[in-house]
Amino acid sequence: MNSKMLVQILCCLTVFTFYLYHIIQKQNQINYLSLHLPKIVKELKTIEEENMRLRFQVNCFQSPDHLMQLVKEQQYTHLKMPLLKEVFTFQEGLALHQDIYREQSLATEPVLAVGAYH
Repeated sequence: MNSKMLVQILCCLTVFTFYLYHIIQKQNQINYLSLHLPKIVKELKTIEEENMRLRFQVNCFQSPDHLMQLVKEQQYTHLKMPLLKEVFTFQEGLALHQDIYREQSLATEPVLAVGAYH
């Protein structure tokens, strides 16, 4: 009977030891993450500041005042405002049915307006 009880106690101690090991591993993971959290937060703030700076630069570049200054520069003198007959407008439902306008659009070469994206 003593040997049976001794085996039971050893089994219980073994299970308890594995349980403690598992708890200690979880605590180590939590400590590791809590130590690295300030570094990650600092990196996130740096990225957000860089993102705000770049957004500001894009907004400044796309501002009408800056675009009008670009028109006056030598490298953009080939751009011109398109005539009304060169601008195609579609009603909201007709934009998907472009086959009607395909022959018409191929006949004239489109001209990019100042500040237009292609």
